[in-house]
Amino acid sequence: MGPSRGASAAPIEHASAPLLARLTDGARRLLGAENTRPVGGISKTRSSPGAQPELVVPLSSFQLVGLTEVQATLADRWPALSDKVHQIARNTISRHLMRGDVFEQHGEDSYLVLFASLGAAEAEFKSRVITHEIARHLLGEGEAVGLGVTAKCTEISASALAAATCHGVLTEALERARPPSDPSPTDLSPAAKDGFPDDRPERGPGGASPVSAAGEGEAEAAPKMIAYSPIWDVGQMTLLRFRGAPRTAALGEPGDRSFEAEAFKIDLELIFAAADDLRSLASHGRRLPVSLAIRHSSLGSGSQRMELRRALGEIPSELRKLLTVEICRPEQEFWTFSCKAFLEMTRPLGISFSAMIELERPRAIPPPGSWLRYVAATACGHGRSEAEMLTLLTAFGARSRALGVDCAAYDLESRSLVLGAVGAGFRFLAGRAIHPETASIAKALRFEPLDLYSDLRRS
Repeated sequence: MGPSRGASAAPIEHASAPLLARLTDGARRLLGAENTRPVGGISKTRSSPGAQPELVVPLSSFQLVGLTEVQATLADRWPALSDKVHQIARNTISRHLMRGDVFEQHGEDSYLVLFASLGAAEAEFKSRVITHEIARHLLGEGEAVGLGVTAKCTEISASALAAATCHGVLTEALERARPPSDPSPTDLSPAAKDGFPDDRPERGPGGASPVSAAGEGEAEAAPKMIAYSPIWDVGQMTLLRFRGAPRTAALGEPGDRSFEAEAFKIDLELIFAAADDLRSLASHGRRLPVSLAIRHSSLGSGSQRMELRRALGEIPSELRKLLTVEICRPEQEFWTFSCKAFLEMTRPLGISFSAMIELERPRAIPPPGSWLRYVAATACGHGRSEAEMLTLLTAFGARSRALGVDCAAYDLESRSLVLGAVGAGFRFLAGRAIHPETASIAKALRFEPLDLYSDLRRS
């Protein structure tokens, strides 16, 4: 079914009969079910007060780009790769479909999806996720260099689509289609108290630029999505692992539905960004452990847990072993149904887990046997004196040792807090006092207690 040339999407007037039939049938099913089930995510608009609501359904178009150029380069090898490329696109899109969605190929290089149970914003988000996944899979095909995928989103009237002649309706809808919009996150500074870093200067020890995964001394532009905090493993005396957290915060307040929806989107994209960095690192022969900070609220619904699980499952198994998912700041106890369900469904992937616990609540540390590799706390945003912080670190470390669980302390801003955490038994430490955040995973660095006094030695 693969194309033999890289033509642009076929005009709707010449769309295949199966495509038009499936779209029309899907619209008719929606109209038939409209009065027998909740609307859910489907958008409705009213043309005038008292008028019957018009059912409006999201429609997305996915187009493979660069086919002509790659075909010219590969010559006789193109048909085999073409079949593989289209299989990747079909499989990826199919994995994200829900009951009632309509999916058909359109022309030689495009696909149309009618999202039957999503609103416009949800459909745009899912379209961005699908586009990202297809692009990542294409990168894994060595001969597919130059191929890509674009998405455009629009909405269409279900009643117009269900009409006997819908060519013009589809044509008009696709002419209005636009690329899916990105979330509009804000700087994270106000949310730093929740354990997610603000934007800080990116520099290595002594003010040097961070080393990219591509090689020492090679400059790299700072990613928009993720910031890495090098973690000092006190047991091994190395900055061996990295903690990845969003550089951006969701709009709204914790507990607000809009906050939780945006937070989930950011957490999902955090996984994608870290996966890309791990692949890049592995391509240069390096493998370093990475912890990813995921908000507890992102595990709140079954569909969100499944999306996160799917994103983690896309990472190659040899790289998944390097990942630790850190579930941050549950509102109540850590061991909630959401956590249990998520850990249960992702356990077969071979991913490790940790939990971010409030420093003031060491009694909330889960008991042994809860599959946690370690527990963590942040020393930022407490509004307490350094002496009070040292007391809290001591109590947290004592509770962790009593349970036989390793513990980590983040956002350590001074030497005394670092030394206090070491004395309290914390194994993993991070913060400005140890090493600034970096834009990319680089390499393990040797780090010893005397390095805490590097500023005094320079003076």
